Amino acid sequence: MPPDPARTASIGEAVARARHDLGKYVAFEIRWLSPDPDPAALRAALRADVAATRREGDRVESAPALWDRLRPSLAALGDDPDLAAVDAAVEVLRDLLPDLDAAPPERLAQGAAAAYAVADALKRLDRRVRGAPA
Repeated sequence: MPPDPARTASIGEAVARARHDLGKYVAFEIRWLSPDPDPAALRAALRADVAATRREGDRVESAPALWDRLRPSLAALGDDPDLAAVDAAVEVLRDLLPDLDAAPPERLAQGAAAAYAVADALKRLDRRVRGAPA
């Protein structure tokens, strides 16, 4: 039986939304930093990228809050490995956020790696769903 086009479109739209709203902005500022950034610069970039991933008027959403809102629309994908990668990386970010201002450089680096992991996994997922070459 061929896939339902309406279901495929809605999943494709949900993946595209997650890639744009979360994947594009969760590592936006940290991409501009040097490979071994100053901790203060990395902290500021993580604050912008992870604590305030999406801004709309006065509303600000962190990466974990945004994922919590977007994730249910992707449930039809089941135990997809890229969704599991995003879930795991978002948990690292969720754990980092309360201590972001005092986190040591190692935790900041873990946060940056998690932000990159979210962006990369959503990019892979989007390409697979759209059938685009890697």
